[in-house]
Amino acid sequence: MSNKITTGLFLLIGGLAFTSMSQAGEKNTLSSDEALAASEKSLALDALDNMSGYLRSLDKFSINADVYVDEILENGQKIQQTRSIEVSANPPALLKVKSSNINTTRELYYDGESFTVYMPQPNGFYATFKAPKTIGKLIRKAADDYDIDIPLSDLFLWGSKNDDRSEIEEATVIGVDQVEGISCNHFAFRQKDIDWQLCIQRGDTPLPLKLIITTKLEEAQPQYVAVLKWDIAPVQTKQSYTFIPDVNDEKINFAKSNKNK
Repeated sequence: MSNKITTGLFLLIGGLAFTSMSQAGEKNTLSSDEALAASEKSLALDALDNMSGYLRSLDKFSINADVYVDEILENGQKIQQTRSIEVSANPPALLKVKSSNINTTRELYYDGESFTVYMPQPNGFYATFKAPKTIGKLIRKAADDYDIDIPLSDLFLWGSKNDDRSEIEEATVIGVDQVEGISCNHFAFRQKDIDWQLCIQRGDTPLPLKLIITTKLEEAQPQYVAVLKWDIAPVQTKQSYTFIPDVNDEKINFAKSNKNK
């Protein structure tokens, strides 16, 4: 472990109210490096649990996110694309998401009964299906039945029964960092097919401020980066979650996922 990361670890421990480091001495058979790795993993997972619990406690919130996605050209060159994501949520059963870049816009509406995807450009098209009663179940149904990935869906799965925490193989404390001038704790996690990093705001509001996902299934290892700006006391109405088509909008049908064929 580098001196930089070790220093960051000790700074982080000083700012967190966790006791995981004491567990390193409980296994005398571990080497010092193994003990430090084990205690780092415990500390990182505790921080993830703390953040998840805080997210699940929020009655409503809105997010503006700047998202950067790598795309791989046929010649192997990695190109970064930029998009903006706006989220309004009132869990467990109200959600609106707008994802846009310079060329396209896509809007998602969920009012606890129906889920609608709307493409306003160039001509208005929308498709709707009868939805389950919670955002978590909606995320699974959209992915499994229609191959629809809801942006920033991890925010609604962390700390729930749909959380895939069991797939985390390694977890590392990177140290104290800043995102948009806000002090945060920086962690790194490893799973079979992805590596990911998370920056969590320090203090009494442990919000995720930055998420980086690296795909290991492709040789170029493209990344997804999201920088999040939160409002945990937004003004919202139910009307904002219900899709109402314009007179010229055309309704189409969702294509079923190949996974169910």
